Amino acid sequence: MAQATPAQAKPLFNAHGSYTFDAASSEIDYKSHTGAFQKITIQQGKITVVADRAHASGLGRPDGKWTLQGNVQVHAPPHGSLTSDQAVVQIDRSRIARVAVTGAPAQFRQQSAQGRVTQGHANQIVYNVTAGTVRLSQKAWVAVGRDEFSGPSILYNINQERIQATSSGSGERVHITIAPRKSSRGTPPASPSGPTPPAGRSS
Repeated sequence: MAQATPAQAKPLFNAHGSYTFDAASSEIDYKSHTGAFQKITIQQGKITVVADRAHASGLGRPDGKWTLQGNVQVHAPPHGSLTSDQAVVQIDRSRIARVAVTGAPAQFRQQSAQGRVTQGHANQIVYNVTAGTVRLSQKAWVAVGRDEFSGPSILYNINQERIQATSSGSGERVHITIAPRKSSRGTPPASPSGPTPPAGRSS
């Protein structure tokens, strides 16, 4: 078992699929490819993961897993950010492929290039890096601007800005609130089926 205190910018994998981590303290077992860390920051490309504690398996191998606890924060611009109590980071072919966070609740936030904010919370949130999706489950709630969605499971496609909400087999339904839009003049658009204004009065 090798020990290092502090651990700073330790590279894992090769230059084509490497990520680095900084930690206040670390304990690495090269024989079993495992490690334990305190106050850790993991980085790969634009993805940054921060936690109070972490345990890693498969260190230095193409496939592995990080289990994080305490004040977990995941930043993945432009896909957004996650905050939670616990998280599992899955490494697939030397890349961070999937992040599953749990909390009471776990939080998600993303701002589009147009400035529209999408945010949500649930007991579990799974961020699929490869697919560019976020799935919220168990008391899921998502707001896209002023529109709100709640239900057992909500899938948000970050790249397409599309939401899919599904109900459960136990009869729990999806609830959707769509806020009224404003016309270009700043007032709600008139319904096409509405009454015709009386003659002599402007519409």
